[in-house]
Amino acid sequence: MPLLLKESEVRELLSMEDGVTLVEEAHKLDAEGQVVLAPRMALPLGGEVGTYRIMAAALPGMSTFGLKTLTGVPGHRQPELTYFTILVFDGDTGGFQAILPAGHITRTRTGAAGGVAVKHLARADAKTLGVFGAGVQARAQVAAIRVVRDIEQVKVFDVVPEAANKFVNDLRGDGVDASVVDSSEEAVVGSDIVTTATTSKEPIIHGAWLEPGIHINGVGANSPGKKELAPSVYARGHVVVDYKEQVLMEAGDLMAAIESGDFSEADIAGELGEVIAGTKPGRNSDDAITVFKSVGVAYQDIATAAYVYRKAVDRGMGEEIDLKG
Repeated sequence: MPLLLKESEVRELLSMEDGVTLVEEAHKLDAEGQVVLAPRMALPLGGEVGTYRIMAAALPGMSTFGLKTLTGVPGHRQPELTYFTILVFDGDTGGFQAILPAGHITRTRTGAAGGVAVKHLARADAKTLGVFGAGVQARAQVAAIRVVRDIEQVKVFDVVPEAANKFVNDLRGDGVDASVVDSSEEAVVGSDIVTTATTSKEPIIHGAWLEPGIHINGVGANSPGKKELAPSVYARGHVVVDYKEQVLMEAGDLMAAIESGDFSEADIAGELGEVIAGTKPGRNSDDAITVFKSVGVAYQDIATAAYVYRKAVDRGMGEEIDLKG
């Protein structure tokens, strides 16, 4: 019978280390032609409902397929409601296997993608991390990057100082040398890695600030109205994306860079999966400036959810639901 899992159970079953491994494998399978991805569907419903989105993917190499639905307006979601849900199906029989809340899965897979990008694009000796944002996703980005690099210093910039201070205090409590910085430029200059997880509508990083060898993860600008990286950042960088087709339609800052003429579609060096598989180049020197632009891909969600489902079955967790009765 299908399994129903609670968010608390998903959190217990899925670590960031798991997420990094799963997302890396899913991207590699995509590069090898072992993923089928459906076009995203978005229904603008307005008001507090926001836009209803459906994302679906099949991963025959992992014997799974499924879909994620999400809704609600960021910043206005009510904590007692569920807005992110995933349905998981058996890739061999087609049978429905599980329904999972996807809040923790979404946070983990998005952070994990940033970690995988750092693993394959940042310098091996990267130690200093600059972070834009102090919310849930900024925290996930830092957690994932710490899985793949020995980070010794974290600098946090956020437009809400209280949020930045709380994040820094939490990092210090985890044994990290962390500090709040007073400007965007200060978060970038001297950092080996920079990650952006904001809802900014105007660029917050400029190309003139970039030093040789830096790597940037652009995560927050996942719709046409959002912008984090200035066109000059794209112009200076070796740019790798998570999924090219979606990035060209959804990543507001990259779209603006193309519109301005500072960057072109042909300048995209490849997708992350192609770098992992070795079919497209990643970092080619210690002085290279690398940029990873992501908007999220459904196969990240489904690969992660299928893992959680199987682990729940092994541990006897979740509630079986009799839909036939």
